[in-house]
Amino acid sequence: MNRLFIFINTLDTRNASTIANVFNEAKSASDGYHIEIIITGESGIIATTLADESGIDEKSLCLIHEAMRSAKSAGVKINICERSIEWCGLNTDNIIPEIDSIVNNNYITEIDPIDAYVIYL
Repeated sequence: MNRLFIFINTLDTRNASTIANVFNEAKSASDGYHIEIIITGESGIIATTLADESGIDEKSLCLIHEAMRSAKSAGVKINICERSIEWCGLNTDNIIPEIDSIVNNNYITEIDPIDAYVIYL
């Protein structure tokens, strides 16, 4: 089965449904691919439990987190880059349980594009 890596780097935080759709589409594609989403850069704000500090209203953040849970239930792996945690000023205690792991730059650079499809958003 092919691998698909989706890197989420920047977000329009005013449009939660667009962000949620990334996870919904990943779930839809999980029948044909091993999918891994890596949250990087400023997009790390969606990986927090603290809505008021994330810059996204609580209702929108709930929509995004529900889409993440749904994707994860279909086998989509969701990671966050350690630099994103630093960039966004997050505390690992406030990372949502939908995040499978915290990855470093070496993990990202070792992805072999020959064996996988890579999408940057």
